[in-house]
Amino acid sequence: MKLPHVLLAALLCSGSTFADETSPVVVEQRLVVSGQGFFPVARQLRDQRLAVVLRGGASHVGIKGRLDIVFSADSGKSWTAPAVVVDSPLDDRNPAFGETKDGALVVAFWRAAKHTFGDYNLDDAAHAVSTWVTRSEDGGKTWSEASEIDVRELGYGSPFGKMLTLRDGTMLMNIYGHGLRPPGEQLPSKEDHSYLYRSEDGGKTWKRFATIGRGFNETGLLRLADGTLLAAMRSAGDKANVSTTRSTDGGQTWSKPESVSPPGAHPADLALLEDGRALLVTGFRNTPFGVRAVAGDASGHFDWSSSFAVVTDSTNVDTGYPSSVVLTGGRVATFYYAVGSHSQSEWGVHCGVAEFQLGGVESPAR
Repeated sequence: MKLPHVLLAALLCSGSTFADETSPVVVEQRLVVSGQGFFPVARQLRDQRLAVVLRGGASHVGIKGRLDIVFSADSGKSWTAPAVVVDSPLDDRNPAFGETKDGALVVAFWRAAKHTFGDYNLDDAAHAVSTWVTRSEDGGKTWSEASEIDVRELGYGSPFGKMLTLRDGTMLMNIYGHGLRPPGEQLPSKEDHSYLYRSEDGGKTWKRFATIGRGFNETGLLRLADGTLLAAMRSAGDKANVSTTRSTDGGQTWSKPESVSPPGAHPADLALLEDGRALLVTGFRNTPFGVRAVAGDASGHFDWSSSFAVVTDSTNVDTGYPSSVVLTGGRVATFYYAVGSHSQSEWGVHCGVAEFQLGGVESPAR
């Protein structure tokens, strides 16, 4: 379904050095699933299916929350019905999603024992939160019993976004939480920090590997063509935006954060375009509500003045959390959630996908 109000005349503003200025951007929005769909994390699997892990069972916050998965075998034109990944009596939420070198699917998530956000503390049994991981060895048909990831030194730990699988099979994932502390002790400040967790056994077990950034939480990860790791971090606080940082030593140390987006543009997802450039896509909680993106260079540097709208019809700030998959022919599919759509009111709460063209590459006939 093509929506004329999101057709854009050009990809980037005049004078940009990051992309072909004459390239048009044509966005097509389609429904993935309605009645649910919060916090989608998408990837193209080794078997070429598109897969999206998303939240069902409750709204943005709710004790009945669960995690589901949907698949598409036709590049996102049609989707399977949601299948359950995990559904405990508590609130299963905030997924990270990856695929191992051997093709197993891995989902990490946060489990909360109360209905609302607040002062989470692993030492408080009444308000317990915990971090878990589950795997599928059969392409998402069945999932293992979830096992806990020990994040007690953080006070709490929430996974986020797309996992990275390196060439040697090592997996990397963002988990954010408070500053490090001895178990049971309280910190004077409960500011969020972004951490890199690492698995050397196909996502079965995870250990903290490094601190990506202090004062940040939800963080998108990308491996650039030269092997540099790029991270796009959401800042903590009421005026959150996105900053980038990079690592040239496999994630052990990270550069000084560089602010990229204005307040209200967060959280971020990263993708590697066919020509080696990095793509940054963020939720947009300023008007018009939805999703924005900016194409950077091969080193992962971005000029927000060259950003463009991907989704503009969300009804309020409860929207975004984009996750992008690069398709063939310069096309990108960005998955997002919204609690309502001005143009498609019948969708209600939904996960949608917006497909657009980048870089002056002609899209093959479909």
